[in-house]
Amino acid sequence: MIQYHSLKDPHDRERLREAVRLAAALLRHEAFTGIIAARIAPTDQDLASDAALDAWLLKTAGNAHHTSGTCKMGPASDPMAVVDQYCRVHGIEGLRVVDASIMPNVTLSNTNATTIMIAERVADWMR
Repeated sequence: MIQYHSLKDPHDRERLREAVRLAAALLRHEAFTGIIAARIAPTDQDLASDAALDAWLLKTAGNAHHTSGTCKMGPASDPMAVVDQYCRVHGIEGLRVVDASIMPNVTLSNTNATTIMIAERVADWMR
């Protein structure tokens, strides 16, 4: 299990409260008349106080990025490294990890495309 600790920092919650309240206010603009019948969530009760909005955010908010960096790449001498530079799992013959978990950071580009590139490169090495 990966625990992201999302919104643990009070500043993060403050910024997200601002964003949600701004979005709710924008929906009341006349430009949306006839397009939006009603705001479903957050409710007016959720927006009534910082504590109520924090409770809604902690229950509702999540991330949408692709996790990466959970199978560190590095030499066998590194006790935290799972795979070598060819994606071979240390200590297990014939097993490779070829997915976004070997990336040290989430890329600024599409993670799917990057993962495909990694997989194609490893397939070339395996040939």
